[in-house]
Amino acid sequence: MLVFREAKSTDVDRIANLHAQSWQQNYRGSFSDKFLDNEVLDDRLTVWHERFNNPKENQHIVIAEENGQLLGFICSYFKESAIYGTYLDNLHVSDAAKGKGIGTKLMGKLAQEINGRNYKNGFYLWVLNTNYAAISFYDRIGGKSLETVEANDIGDTVFQKTRYVWKDMNVFLKVVNTKIRIER
Repeated sequence: MLVFREAKSTDVDRIANLHAQSWQQNYRGSFSDKFLDNEVLDDRLTVWHERFNNPKENQHIVIAEENGQLLGFICSYFKESAIYGTYLDNLHVSDAAKGKGIGTKLMGKLAQEINGRNYKNGFYLWVLNTNYAAISFYDRIGGKSLETVEANDIGDTVFQKTRYVWKDMNVFLKVVNTKIRIER
């Protein structure tokens, strides 16, 4: 049975491993092969241990698992931007679980949490311009592309990333619920 729950410190290594694998599968061409093949796992382990050892007050991490196997996770920071609202920093689904609606459901859980807390600005994320599958997914679920910038804040190269926003959580949840019903 698919279960969604808040992440615990005992999940840190599984999250870091899935994060590294996701980057290796989706970020070829954005980051160097040297980084992806030799450094990304240590990099993600460092980041995730820091996030669990010293969490920001507004940090929220939810995982999706089935029979004890991590299938996906989402990490967000509530009210991170006065303009765009909650920052969805990470959304990763294992390759084996893609196409099962897990990413959609995780984003739906975030939208419900934003509504439950009465936050009004919605949420946003940054997606690398070489991650075509994610861009297509965000377009299908009503994301609005606002701006593209050059960055070098992760990995070891300069890359292009685009900000996607979802302003109205009720509209987003209608889109997500329709998509989930269609996928069943």
